[in-house]
Amino acid sequence: MSAAINFYQQRKHIAEKSAHRQLCCLQGSELWCQQQALSIIKHSALPYRWCGEAPSSVTCSDAKSLLGQDVCLLILNMHKTFDANMFAAAEGSVCAGSVIVLLLPEQQSEIDCFSHYMQQQLKRHQFPILLENQSIANTQPQVGTAKPSSLLLQHLDIPEQQLAIHKIIKTVTGHRKRPLVLTANRGRGKSAALGMAAAKLINQGLMKIIVCAPSKQAVTTLYKHAKLTINEANNLQRLQFMAPDALNIEQPACDLLIIDEAAAIPIKLLAQFAQRYSRVVFATTQFGYEGSGRGFALRFLQQLKLISPQYRTFQLEQPVRWAKDDPVEAFTLSSLCLMESTLAMHILESQQKTQIRVLKKTELLQSGTLLNQIFSLLVNAHYQTKPSDLVALLNDQDLTLIVMQQEDKILAVALVKHEGGLDNITSEQIYQGKRRPVGHLIAQSLTFHSGFELAATQRFARIQRIAVQPDLQQQSFGSQLLNWIVDWATTHAFDHLSASFAGSDYLLRFWLKNQLQVLRIGTRKDKSSGQHSLMVNLPLSQQGEELHHQIQTDFHKQVKVQLSRQLNQLDASLVAILWPQIVVTKSIQNIKQSLSAYINAHRGYENVEYLLIELLHTTSLKGLTQQQQRCVIEKIIQNHSWQSIVQTHQFSGQKQAQTFLKNCICDLLTKTTTTEENTQYNETR
Repeated sequence: MSAAINFYQQRKHIAEKSAHRQLCCLQGSELWCQQQALSIIKHSALPYRWCGEAPSSVTCSDAKSLLGQDVCLLILNMHKTFDANMFAAAEGSVCAGSVIVLLLPEQQSEIDCFSHYMQQQLKRHQFPILLENQSIANTQPQVGTAKPSSLLLQHLDIPEQQLAIHKIIKTVTGHRKRPLVLTANRGRGKSAALGMAAAKLINQGLMKIIVCAPSKQAVTTLYKHAKLTINEANNLQRLQFMAPDALNIEQPACDLLIIDEAAAIPIKLLAQFAQRYSRVVFATTQFGYEGSGRGFALRFLQQLKLISPQYRTFQLEQPVRWAKDDPVEAFTLSSLCLMESTLAMHILESQQKTQIRVLKKTELLQSGTLLNQIFSLLVNAHYQTKPSDLVALLNDQDLTLIVMQQEDKILAVALVKHEGGLDNITSEQIYQGKRRPVGHLIAQSLTFHSGFELAATQRFARIQRIAVQPDLQQQSFGSQLLNWIVDWATTHAFDHLSASFAGSDYLLRFWLKNQLQVLRIGTRKDKSSGQHSLMVNLPLSQQGEELHHQIQTDFHKQVKVQLSRQLNQLDASLVAILWPQIVVTKSIQNIKQSLSAYINAHRGYENVEYLLIELLHTTSLKGLTQQQQRCVIEKIIQNHSWQSIVQTHQFSGQKQAQTFLKNCICDLLTKTTTTEENTQYNETR
């Protein structure tokens, strides 16, 4: 028997005895590692999955395709580099008593800090490694004593799961407008509980349950357990899957709406579903392979509290796919910084000075606590943070990490990506649409989309992330950090300081307040956020100033047309914030006279629409209320239908909507005229 098979059997025995999962780490040449993995597959005779490069005789699996599956033997080839996304997505599919065979290279590249870091983590978690020369490194962990019998069963019999099922059912049988938010780490049986509860409700006579998730594949486990629980197979058709976009457009009626993996659905859509449906279950993985559950909890629950103040929450903590204290889960959550930082900041010490500085990657490698603090803050601040972002944090030489700290506590953090600085030929190829260099988001977009041939030759410092500890937000720490970054970027000869973000009132106000201006709005909504992306910029050099002015001039002309076409669904509150940048204010006396018949008589809207468009393009909206601003922007600038205006603003009908709009124009003209008269009076004094 080979050393690798013997080693695998040892790991398998430990896993079965403790009802945990184990890692079987093989380190050597890729050929040797693959040969040993094939021998283990043949010896075990178990169904397996292989992720990463494999011999021609093996069919590879995409790591994400394993979500919701039960895998008995998993081979992960990490020879090229340690793929954090692949590991985090695949490991949760492995059942209790099973083994993950990890194939590691003989030597890591010196510049691959992340692979060195993961090697350190394997040692820290005491996973032994079989080397090609057949010696075993690291120490053997102690064997657990838990009995696997009940934990290895494929159905749920843990009281906590039954309580979750009861709470899901109560969403239907209890009071309306009391949605349930169900959270859990992976392996806690969340999707299974949803499926069992749905089937029980159908057994009790419920006619229609809609299941919504980012993809149909994400609800495989839910449907599997529903099928096992339902009394009549034909009744399973009452459990209908709908994608988020389809659900939003079609708005079908149902007795219960279940949204699984809610953290991967735009919060704007979730809020609309919460308003539209009276019986909803929102379920999400809290520390998942994308680490998005915490950002979901921080942002979505704030909105849900306004919509349904009596919403309920329940968190599943007891694992059902493996025993408690599983070493692979502990390794994944700790090493990939998917757990919340234990050093969360609550009180700012007024006697201690704060410091802003560039943090070197070597410092992160030397201090796991520091790395965990920083990455935990980034995960909390952004819904799209993935394990691969941790890889970039340690490996990307064009990424600068800047922190604000007080002694050893991180108050705020920013990631600044170095972009542009490309040669003329490359920039011209980007302009022609022939090249799309990775890692140059702003430089590339301003060259190709905005149409400035040599924009990518200039240097851009793009703020990829900026995050402040939740307890310290709204206290100007973000602005302090940004001001420091402006000085740093200027000193390091960048031409621009930029950012790209999913449109929101709060973020747009933050960037505009700090002197960055919008240069582009994406014409398509981002799939993850459900929002249009905005690009903002602050020129730092003379040539940067010239390019910025040229792009901005074109953007202001372009956006006036786009707002009635490609951007006609852009949130009107964003347009209102942006409006002072777009309009060129001038006297409106001639327009006012032409509109008198519309305001004071019965001239139709369609006959004066061109005048109303001209009025808004030359007038500040500050004198109007927020609802008035939204209404005039949506109807006059974005050309929404009267039906849409009635629905959005909850008017009784088109007549009331037209009267409201007419009053808005009357108020706008009155307040603008008063402002003009006051200005003229002051000028003549």
